[in-house]
Amino acid sequence: MKKILTLVLWMVCVERSSAQDALSVLLAQHLNDSLMLERIDQFRKGGYAKSFDCGTRTREEFIAKAKTYLGTPYQYGGTTTQGMDCSGLIFRTFRDLGLQAPHGAQALARFGQIVLDRDELMPGDVIFFSRTYPTSKLVTHAAFVIEDGQMIHASTSKGVQIVPMDDPYYWNEHYLFGTRIFGVIPEVPIPKDADTPVRLNED
Repeated sequence: MKKILTLVLWMVCVERSSAQDALSVLLAQHLNDSLMLERIDQFRKGGYAKSFDCGTRTREEFIAKAKTYLGTPYQYGGTTTQGMDCSGLIFRTFRDLGLQAPHGAQALARFGQIVLDRDELMPGDVIFFSRTYPTSKLVTHAAFVIEDGQMIHASTSKGVQIVPMDDPYYWNEHYLFGTRIFGVIPEVPIPKDADTPVRLNED
């Protein structure tokens, strides 16, 4: 109870200084979930919304490069064409473009401008999920938003694949936030016109 009160006080202080602070909103959404409050607090202590220099690279380049790994089998901790996990796909794609990103969904989630509203997600945003498997970490799965209401990710059962973004189970129960790392933002949010639900396989 004491820790929850401390987190609430921190949230109030943050909101006073910045009404747009994403983690304060995330905390407010989980006030009745002490486990999530603990995980959010631990994530907060490690830092977030860190800058990431993409140089002259574009979201279009990133999307095109990520697609070259379609069909790559899943391998926990993998970052090669022999096998890769969800964060390994993102790590490898960045590396191919000459950019250094951390390998690990929770580590990746600390970089970029946080986007909480799903309707504001854009192609090029990285999206993160929580509690997709048992762990003490806040972030457990990562995917990359592409075009036409789709995302690319590494599935434990099917490897790297493109899937619709509108699975209600994952979006209602497990979606945390997206992060925007590319500076050029499209004028129109990504359309959500896919109608085939799909269940993610986490890593």
